[in-house]
Amino acid sequence: MNTDRQKSFIATIGTDFGLLNFLEVMHGERAISTPVRASGGFFTGRPQVRDDSHLLGLRSDVPINHMPRLMIYFRYSDNGYRLYIRTPGPYYGMCLSIDDNGLAGAFPADKSDIFYITRENGTPINLENLKNITPCIYLLPRESQALHAQIIRGSPYTYIAAKGGTAQTFNLNILERNVPYINHPDEV
Repeated sequence: MNTDRQKSFIATIGTDFGLLNFLEVMHGERAISTPVRASGGFFTGRPQVRDDSHLLGLRSDVPINHMPRLMIYFRYSDNGYRLYIRTPGPYYGMCLSIDDNGLAGAFPADKSDIFYITRENGTPINLENLKNITPCIYLLPRESQALHAQIIRGSPYTYIAAKGGTAQTFNLNILERNVPYINHPDEV
């Protein structure tokens, strides 16, 4: 029986359809949006401005190798994975999670979600099933739908979301297997 460490790994993650990264990192500035939530009418109030800088997105207008791919520590626990950001920069050490709007982004580790790595048919897999170092996978947050690209009316960005879309294929490049927590390097 493998330990949680033996099922954990570090990999870069991306897509074949566009650059995958945090909106602030991809665009080189704070990602401010004014999503449209009202149906219109006489008075809908002042537009709500939101800072989406920490949210995960796609850019199809730039080459996928325009910048280094996201590096993620896939920490096995509770029959799934917590996804710790290991890319140097403003979100290092945070975790990928889903916000109240169903959008994926960088959040503190104490509020992190569990993700399942799945095959195209939705069957959960773990590191033992990933013999190839560059597999194509799907990510499914616990109690949600598979991650996918999402466009929000009134925002210039393409987001990664977990509600109501066609599952997005992600490709991994497994860099290291059997990886301990950074703060517990002697873990067995």
